[in-house]
Amino acid sequence: MKQKKKIGILTFHNAHNYGAVLQAYALKTKLNRMGYEAAVLNYRNKYIAKTYRKVLHIDFWKRDILPSRWGKVLREIRDVFYGLPEWQRQWKVFEDFITDKLLDGNRKQLSLEDVANSDCDMYILGSDQIWSRELAHGMDPVYFGQFAPEKKKISYAASVPNSSIPENEKPFFKEYLQSLSHISVREEKLAEILRELTGREVETVIDPTLLLEREDYEPLLYERPIKEGNYVFAYFVVESEGLKTCAKRAAKLLGFELIELHYKKTPEIQGKNIILDAGPMEFLTYIRDAKLVLTNSFHGTVFSILFRKKFYSVYGENGRIENLLGFMGLTDRHIKEETGIALDKEIDYGQAEGKLKEYRQKSVEFLEKGIEE
Repeated sequence: MKQKKKIGILTFHNAHNYGAVLQAYALKTKLNRMGYEAAVLNYRNKYIAKTYRKVLHIDFWKRDILPSRWGKVLREIRDVFYGLPEWQRQWKVFEDFITDKLLDGNRKQLSLEDVANSDCDMYILGSDQIWSRELAHGMDPVYFGQFAPEKKKISYAASVPNSSIPENEKPFFKEYLQSLSHISVREEKLAEILRELTGREVETVIDPTLLLEREDYEPLLYERPIKEGNYVFAYFVVESEGLKTCAKRAAKLLGFELIELHYKKTPEIQGKNIILDAGPMEFLTYIRDAKLVLTNSFHGTVFSILFRKKFYSVYGENGRIENLLGFMGLTDRHIKEETGIALDKEIDYGQAEGKLKEYRQKSVEFLEKGIEE
């Protein structure tokens, strides 16, 4: 019997946001269902880890000593203490999910040397903005495959902020990406830049969360609704008055309660049914049972589609959501203000899922090619 290939996944799996952990879960799950032995490797870039510490913190800069900055600093201090209990509850839920669902109970953190000396047959780098100098505080060699030169490495749906590479970073990309046998990214704009830079084939693939179908997420869902009755669910990946206005308007028109999920508690967030400490499983369950979802989040949009919900993506500009809605033929689900709400308009999920199936197959073929060739 042919031995299963061991694949190590290197990504921002420890970032405490729903998209980061669910994309890692999805890629690991898909690879295992394809017949491989996939594991998320617990390498943690120290600057990503610092961002998601249990105790909220404030980064002070030299300019903060200026009296003109004191008001801003005092507001940040206020917000840290105001939202600390909710943040710490959310922190624990995320850490438990990461340990149990991504790392299979293994809490040991790995160094670059540990990664290089692992028993993996190959490595997949991505998804997420793993090539972001800003997030990783430099060009982290782990996410560019600068280790174990004798082993195969590919990227899957890797990305950078705004799908662009500054001129001073291009020499690093040109050199570092030579270590990858196959390259795929999230956005076509970035793919074009890398093709020109490296002279190699660079493919675009779907976000890992879209590699799975709805039933694949069933193990993460609560058996019963968290909130009984009909409700509108609004998920704020960033705070937005426009999204808040649209959500309130939709709930009023439907006569349903409004549930809001926010990233962090601040004094400005007021109202009934405000959720501030939900983990990934709660996030998915709230979407599953909502009558209508409104969000300015890419992954909020993804799971609304996978769960066949009525939804609106509410934003001014967002390339990732626009690309997703565009290739699925759902651009009418993008609104900028409450006048765009049309609650009687149905969504043709048959057509949308047909397009997703094609793109999903193309992405699976990239994985098979990258692993087997």
